Amino acid sequence: MSQNRRDPEQVVAAARKGAAEAQRQQIEIIKQFAAIDCGTGDEEGNARVVEIIDRQLKLIKGIEITHHYAEGYGIHIVARLKPEKPEGKILLSAHTDTVFHRGDTAAYPYHEDGDTAYGLGIVDCKGGILVAIHAVRIMQEADMLPNKEIVFIFNCDEETGTPNGHAVFDTEIPGAEMAFVFEPSRDEDGVLTARKGACSITVEVFGKKAHSGVNYLDGRSATVELGHMLVRLYENNDNVRGIQFNPAALYGGDYGTGIVSDHATAKVGVRVACQADIDKVKEIIARVEKETYIEGTKTEIRIDRISVPMERNEKNVQLYETVHKAGLLLGKDLPEQASGGSGDASYFSYRGVPAVDALGPYMYKIHSTDESMRLSSFEEKTALFAVVLGIL
Repeated sequence: MSQNRRDPEQVVAAARKGAAEAQRQQIEIIKQFAAIDCGTGDEEGNARVVEIIDRQLKLIKGIEITHHYAEGYGIHIVARLKPEKPEGKILLSAHTDTVFHRGDTAAYPYHEDGDTAYGLGIVDCKGGILVAIHAVRIMQEADMLPNKEIVFIFNCDEETGTPNGHAVFDTEIPGAEMAFVFEPSRDEDGVLTARKGACSITVEVFGKKAHSGVNYLDGRSATVELGHMLVRLYENNDNVRGIQFNPAALYGGDYGTGIVSDHATAKVGVRVACQADIDKVKEIIARVEKETYIEGTKTEIRIDRISVPMERNEKNVQLYETVHKAGLLLGKDLPEQASGGSGDASYFSYRGVPAVDALGPYMYKIHSTDESMRLSSFEEKTALFAVVLGIL
């Protein structure tokens, strides 16, 4: 059904009523999620989460659910609602994994304080999963879904850059008109049309081992050379452009302080806003790699993984305008925003699918043991996306 055949007031009324009725169930389900350890790679926890999600998806009449198993990660869920003669296809994306470890959910259990709920993974990104599912269910029951194929993709490896899930995305991208991603909302309830990408880099230095007391000068310290390399990368930061090298894990000196280290490595991350920034990072590391500080050492700098940026473009902005219009119908002026964090919306946009992100519940302190969400935003975001569906 096309937009001009629906009364916006009726769309809003159906969305508000359905979202208000759904919130209690959404909160009960989020409590169940909060009790499950499901960090990336925890297949047992992932299986428990998938079982709950499947039950929620089956509330949608005619849904077809497919599981794609990925060894070492778990199950990616693809669920499809397809009318007899669809006029296009939309993708709804969120992830099932978290950054936490076994035992963390018991140590930091779910609890509420007024309108704030605390729990690991509840807003990044389980809340978004429930918003997407219930918005579709609500508008199906109201007979206000667009005449489009709707495909849910819930992958289980986003927190490590979606190394396996992209293959699942690739099977569904052909024919997709738009992608809605349900990472949590944030400052001023903004809708994201741009995200930074990220490069994961390894700096590896090879030196020469020597006794630090007997023949120190014969050694070539890989550890000292690594420190030099990290400083050089830091000196190449472009804070205005946002290219900033962030050294994280450092390794070296395996033989202790009595030996000049012959091997050292570091893991370095750098955020990028566009493809040109990726090219700039490649140029920097190629140059720094050759800038030897200690003669006789050798450095290799390699990019292990690139998470592509989501660049602001006309198609993303046009899709944002649809969400913005839905917000105005609900009395909310939702700003267009960009994020310094990477996410799966970036991949859809990179592959040419118009995308927007941050359609999930409102977040506080994600990736920390104080992760929390504004409970009332469940209803707000479910109503918002229900209206989006009603005006497509």
